[in-house]
Amino acid sequence: MTEAEAASGNRRHDLDALRAFAMLLGIALHATLSFFEFPWAVQDRSQHPAYGLLFGAIHGFRMPVFFVLSGFFTAMLWRQRGLSGLIKHRARRILLPLVLGCVTIVPAAWMVNAWASASATPTARGADRSGEDIWAAAAYGNLDALAEHIDTGVGLGREGTAFGLTPLAWATISGQPEAVELLLRSGADPNARFRGNDTALHSAAFFGRIECVALLLNAGADASARNGRDETPMNSLKYGRGMTEWIARLLRVPIDFDAVIVGRSEVAALLEAQIASSSAASHGGPDVAGDTPTTRLIATLKYFPLFHHLWFLWHLCLLVAGFSLVVLLPLRSPPVWVASSPWCWFWLVPLTLIPQVAMREGGSFPGFGPDLSSGVLPFPHVFLFHAIFFGFGALYYGARDEAGRLGRAWRVYLPLALLVVLPLGLAFGHYDEWTRTLLDETLCRRLAALLEALYSWLMVFALMGLFSRFLSGDHPRIRFLSDSSYWLYVAHLPLVVVGQTIVRDWPLISFVKFALLVGAVTGLLLLVYRYAIRYTWVGRLLNGPRLRPTTPG
Repeated sequence: MTEAEAASGNRRHDLDALRAFAMLLGIALHATLSFFEFPWAVQDRSQHPAYGLLFGAIHGFRMPVFFVLSGFFTAMLWRQRGLSGLIKHRARRILLPLVLGCVTIVPAAWMVNAWASASATPTARGADRSGEDIWAAAAYGNLDALAEHIDTGVGLGREGTAFGLTPLAWATISGQPEAVELLLRSGADPNARFRGNDTALHSAAFFGRIECVALLLNAGADASARNGRDETPMNSLKYGRGMTEWIARLLRVPIDFDAVIVGRSEVAALLEAQIASSSAASHGGPDVAGDTPTTRLIATLKYFPLFHHLWFLWHLCLLVAGFSLVVLLPLRSPPVWVASSPWCWFWLVPLTLIPQVAMREGGSFPGFGPDLSSGVLPFPHVFLFHAIFFGFGALYYGARDEAGRLGRAWRVYLPLALLVVLPLGLAFGHYDEWTRTLLDETLCRRLAALLEALYSWLMVFALMGLFSRFLSGDHPRIRFLSDSSYWLYVAHLPLVVVGQTIVRDWPLISFVKFALLVGAVTGLLLLVYRYAIRYTWVGRLLNGPRLRPTTPG
């Protein structure tokens, strides 16, 4: 039994198909990551910005759609089975697969990522690309190219598309003191903030870049500055080998952790001296507030990616727990129009804007769309963002909108989202010369957050209407894809990274490699599901029991 089969004869084929569509898009989403500039284990030799656009278009709505449908089916299960039945079902279909995935699929993904990073060739990404923009020139220490970019008047505080880092941040992360000196001499602000509200001093301290730290302090960098995690540069020294090496692999920065430890000890001495000389009277010594075993444990639980790409299952477990608590409260049901009127996005968008602004201001995820949170303790703003969509889905089930009123205007919503809101969101999300002439950076961020929230809801409603229009009936092939989608998403990521590594240096256009990659991974996993998963205990765990067909085909 799937989620949509919670009640016999009450299957929502359209929403079941949409849930499968959202899950299967994860394969295409992750496949794009090697074909444009992104902090990913594999960087293909044939890259194009169009894949970044495709990634943003998918990422901006995929998880919102999934959580709306999860809330809908959770409410359905509760109504049909009661609270105890809901909890048992979710523990069996979500919590148990998550636990098994964390000891099988997730370690496999870590190992594959390490292998892919280690096998990177110079033609994929390296010195031959060090001068293509100011961020690459700073990261690779290409001083001639860096000077040329500076002379063109490019903003020294601009955030790059890859992880939202400034040129100064890239130079410190990569340990390029000559590039740091050139940028500072050219007017770069040593206290400039980037995604996560970090400064270059935070990054330099984290990687133990002693020379870069000295240059930044001499230029007036604030040793007591706090980032979005309320950490000073001194607090950045506390992270262990696992977290440090994981972030280094993510950024594709080669490090020797033993050398990092040595550098951090020297950095600590510099920071202590700087803090003692500037704030001894008010602080009584070095500012290491919050650097305790408890805070280190909390930081590990928040930032260590234990669940990897299965993080959404953990969030869903927490949301179901919250739903169970809410239904025990003596609350009156809201009026039907709250979730069934096509105009409900007038209250949904402002509500979603609250966590979306927090992501845009202090998030660490590059590009268009929501942040991710794959640790045991979810980031509050990320969890709130998903909870809004989940809660709306639960309300929508109570609205009994079998007629599809909510998505009836999908012919308007879909082009509006894809052709107007998405391009504007991408433009204002990347603060460049064009947007700078219109608004200051703070207003650009606020407007980008508004457009991201609006895009998510427009796509949710548009796709619900589209699937209601064309897939409201029972289609056996669609049902098979719906059943297989859970397995495909859970198992796909290691295969995608292996495939990206295999095709990375092939002398083919990127579209051919992308199509081959998506087709091969999807086809292989469908075959495995059909012949090795569907009628086994794994298939029963994911989708409930399935009877083998008694006739061919």
